[in-house]
Amino acid sequence: MKILTTLIAYSCFLIGITNTAQADDTITKKDYYLAPFASYLEPGGDTAGYSGWGAGMGIGRVINADFNVEVRGFWQNYKNSLNCCGGAETDLAGASLDLQYFLSRDTLSPYLVTSFGGMTTDLQSRYFKVSESSFIFEAGAGALYSLSKTVQLRGDIRYRLNTLPSELGAEGVLNDLTINLGFVIPLSQ
Repeated sequence: MKILTTLIAYSCFLIGITNTAQADDTITKKDYYLAPFASYLEPGGDTAGYSGWGAGMGIGRVINADFNVEVRGFWQNYKNSLNCCGGAETDLAGASLDLQYFLSRDTLSPYLVTSFGGMTTDLQSRYFKVSESSFIFEAGAGALYSLSKTVQLRGDIRYRLNTLPSELGAEGVLNDLTINLGFVIPLSQ
Protein backbone atom coordinates (compact mmCIF):
# COMPACT_ATOMS: atom_id res chain seq x y z
CA MET A 1 0.00 0.00 0.00
CA LYS A 2 2.91 2.35 0.75
CA ILE A 3 4.24 1.77 -2.78
CA LEU A 4 0.93 2.77 -4.39
CA THR A 5 0.51 5.84 -2.15
CA THR A 6 4.06 7.03 -2.92
CA LEU A 7 3.52 6.48 -6.65
CA ILE A 8 0.24 8.43 -6.69
CA ALA A 9 1.76 11.34 -4.73
CA TYR A 10 4.78 11.52 -7.05
CA SER A 11 2.53 11.35 -10.14
CA CYS A 12 0.36 14.22 -8.91
CA PHE A 13 3.51 16.24 -8.21
CA LEU A 14 4.89 15.67 -11.74
CA ILE A 15 1.60 16.46 -13.44
CA GLY A 16 1.29 19.61 -11.29
CA ILE A 17 4.75 20.76 -12.37
CA THR A 18 3.89 20.26 -16.03
CA ASN A 19 0.77 22.42 -15.60
CA THR A 20 2.95 25.39 -14.66
CA ALA A 21 5.45 24.91 -17.50
CA GLN A 22 5.52 27.41 -20.34
CA ALA A 23 3.75 25.98 -23.39
CA ASP A 24 5.47 26.32 -26.75
CA ASP A 25 3.81 26.69 -30.15
CA THR A 26 3.48 22.91 -30.66
CA ILE A 27 1.56 22.25 -27.44
CA THR A 28 -2.11 23.08 -27.03
CA LYS A 29 -4.82 22.33 -24.47
CA LYS A 30 -5.28 18.97 -26.22
CA ASP A 31 -2.29 17.54 -24.41
CA TYR A 32 -4.04 15.27 -21.86
CA TYR A 33 -4.94 11.80 -23.15
CA LEU A 34 -6.22 8.31 -22.31
CA ALA A 35 -4.24 5.28 -23.43
CA PRO A 36 -6.05 1.90 -23.17
CA PHE A 37 -3.86 -1.09 -24.04
CA ALA A 38 -3.63 -4.87 -24.18
CA SER A 39 -0.48 -6.73 -23.09
CA TYR A 40 1.35 -9.91 -24.00
CA LEU A 41 3.61 -11.08 -21.16
CA GLU A 42 6.59 -13.42 -21.31
CA PRO A 43 7.57 -14.08 -17.66
CA GLY A 44 11.24 -14.60 -16.94
CA GLY A 45 13.51 -15.36 -14.03
CA ASP A 46 12.65 -18.36 -11.86
CA THR A 47 8.87 -18.07 -12.19
CA ALA A 48 8.54 -21.20 -14.39
CA GLY A 49 5.85 -19.16 -16.17
CA TYR A 50 4.17 -19.51 -19.52
CA SER A 51 3.08 -16.67 -21.77
CA GLY A 52 0.24 -14.55 -20.43
CA TRP A 53 -2.11 -11.72 -21.31
CA GLY A 54 -3.36 -8.56 -19.71
CA ALA A 55 -4.83 -5.10 -20.12
CA GLY A 56 -4.48 -1.64 -18.69
CA MET A 57 -5.16 2.07 -18.96
CA GLY A 58 -2.88 5.08 -18.92
CA ILE A 59 -3.65 8.74 -18.31
CA GLY A 60 -0.96 11.00 -19.65
CA ARG A 61 0.10 14.48 -20.59
CA VAL A 62 2.32 15.82 -23.32
CA ILE A 63 4.92 17.98 -21.55
CA ASN A 64 6.63 19.35 -24.67
CA ALA A 65 7.78 18.18 -28.11
CA ASP A 66 10.20 15.70 -26.51
CA PHE A 67 8.48 14.26 -23.41
CA ASN A 68 5.24 12.71 -22.17
CA VAL A 69 4.47 11.72 -18.59
CA GLU A 70 1.90 8.99 -17.95
CA VAL A 71 0.35 7.15 -15.01
CA ARG A 72 -0.60 3.57 -15.92
CA GLY A 73 -2.57 0.86 -14.20
CA PHE A 74 -2.39 -2.74 -15.40
CA TRP A 75 -3.47 -6.32 -14.77
CA GLN A 76 -1.73 -9.39 -16.23
CA ASN A 77 -2.16 -13.15 -15.78
CA TYR A 78 0.00 -16.17 -16.57
CA LYS A 79 0.20 -19.84 -15.64
CA ASN A 80 3.31 -21.60 -14.37
CA SER A 81 4.56 -25.08 -13.54
CA LEU A 82 6.26 -24.71 -10.18
CA ASN A 83 7.62 -28.07 -8.98
CA CYS A 84 6.18 -27.58 -5.49
CA CYS A 85 2.56 -27.16 -6.53
CA GLY A 86 1.71 -29.14 -9.63
CA GLY A 87 0.98 -25.90 -11.47
CA ALA A 88 -0.18 -22.49 -10.42
CA GLU A 89 -1.68 -19.30 -11.76
CA THR A 90 -0.30 -15.81 -11.18
CA ASP A 91 -2.10 -12.47 -11.31
CA LEU A 92 -0.09 -9.25 -11.50
CA ALA A 93 -1.78 -5.93 -10.73
CA GLY A 94 -0.01 -2.63 -10.40
CA ALA A 95 0.59 0.95 -11.36
CA SER A 96 3.55 2.79 -12.79
CA LEU A 97 4.75 6.23 -13.75
CA ASP A 98 6.18 6.49 -17.28
CA LEU A 99 8.47 9.07 -18.79
CA GLN A 100 8.46 8.83 -22.59
CA TYR A 101 11.17 10.52 -24.69
CA PHE A 102 10.15 11.07 -28.31
CA LEU A 103 12.86 10.93 -30.96
CA SER A 104 10.51 12.81 -33.33
CA ARG A 105 6.84 13.81 -33.52
CA ASP A 106 5.27 13.04 -36.87
CA THR A 107 2.81 10.54 -38.38
CA LEU A 108 5.16 7.85 -37.03
CA SER A 109 6.65 8.93 -33.69
CA PRO A 110 9.25 6.60 -32.14
CA TYR A 111 10.00 6.91 -28.42
CA LEU A 112 12.02 5.49 -25.53
CA VAL A 113 10.33 4.84 -22.19
CA THR A 114 11.45 4.41 -18.59
CA SER A 115 9.06 3.57 -15.81
CA PHE A 116 8.89 2.77 -12.12
CA GLY A 117 6.02 1.66 -9.96
CA GLY A 118 4.57 -0.98 -7.70
CA MET A 119 2.94 -4.33 -8.32
CA THR A 120 1.10 -7.00 -6.36
CA THR A 121 1.78 -10.61 -7.31
CA ASP A 122 -0.93 -13.14 -6.38
CA LEU A 123 0.25 -16.73 -6.79
CA GLN A 124 -2.45 -19.37 -6.40
CA SER A 125 -2.40 -23.15 -6.68
CA ARG A 126 -4.68 -25.88 -5.36
CA TYR A 127 -2.64 -25.97 -2.15
CA PHE A 128 -2.00 -22.34 -1.27
CA LYS A 129 -2.40 -18.69 -2.16
CA VAL A 130 0.33 -16.08 -1.59
CA SER A 131 0.25 -12.35 -2.24
CA GLU A 132 3.30 -10.05 -2.17
CA SER A 133 4.01 -6.46 -3.21
CA SER A 134 7.15 -5.29 -4.96
CA PHE A 135 8.72 -2.40 -6.85
CA ILE A 136 9.03 -2.62 -10.62
CA PHE A 137 11.28 -0.81 -13.07
CA GLU A 138 10.76 -0.88 -16.85
CA ALA A 139 12.71 0.30 -19.88
CA GLY A 140 11.79 -0.05 -23.53
CA ALA A 141 10.99 1.45 -26.89
CA GLY A 142 7.86 2.00 -28.94
CA ALA A 143 6.11 4.11 -31.52
CA LEU A 144 2.91 6.06 -32.09
CA TYR A 145 1.20 6.00 -35.48
CA SER A 146 -1.48 8.62 -36.24
CA LEU A 147 -4.65 6.97 -37.55
CA SER A 148 -6.52 10.30 -37.59
CA LYS A 149 -6.28 13.74 -36.00
CA THR A 150 -7.78 12.38 -32.80
CA VAL A 151 -6.62 8.74 -32.48
CA GLN A 152 -3.16 7.21 -32.52
CA LEU A 153 -2.14 3.56 -32.49
CA ARG A 154 0.62 2.86 -29.96
CA GLY A 155 2.84 -0.14 -29.39
CA ASP A 156 5.88 -0.73 -27.24
CA ILE A 157 8.09 -3.48 -25.91
CA ARG A 158 9.42 -3.29 -22.34
CA TYR A 159 11.82 -5.16 -20.10
CA ARG A 160 10.54 -5.27 -16.51
CA LEU A 161 12.71 -5.76 -13.45
CA ASN A 162 10.73 -6.97 -10.41
CA THR A 163 12.02 -6.82 -6.81
CA LEU A 164 9.66 -9.59 -5.64
CA PRO A 165 11.05 -11.44 -2.60
CA SER A 166 12.18 -15.03 -3.08
CA GLU A 167 9.55 -16.45 -0.67
CA LEU A 168 7.19 -16.87 -3.64
CA GLY A 169 9.25 -19.72 -5.05
CA ALA A 170 11.73 -17.72 -7.10
CA GLU A 171 15.36 -16.93 -6.46
CA GLY A 172 17.21 -13.80 -7.51
CA VAL A 173 15.80 -10.97 -9.57
CA LEU A 174 12.64 -11.57 -11.58
CA ASN A 175 12.26 -10.09 -15.03
CA ASP A 176 9.52 -10.03 -17.62
CA LEU A 177 9.14 -9.00 -21.24
CA THR A 178 5.91 -7.16 -22.04
CA ILE A 179 4.54 -6.14 -25.41
CA ASN A 180 1.76 -3.53 -25.27
CA LEU A 181 -0.59 -2.48 -28.06
CA GLY A 182 -3.30 0.14 -27.73
CA PHE A 183 -4.57 3.59 -28.60
CA VAL A 184 -3.92 7.18 -27.53
CA ILE A 185 -7.10 9.27 -27.37
CA PRO A 186 -7.05 13.02 -26.46
CA LEU A 187 -9.35 14.05 -23.63
CA SER A 188 -10.41 17.38 -25.21
CA GLN A 189 -10.88 18.60 -28.75
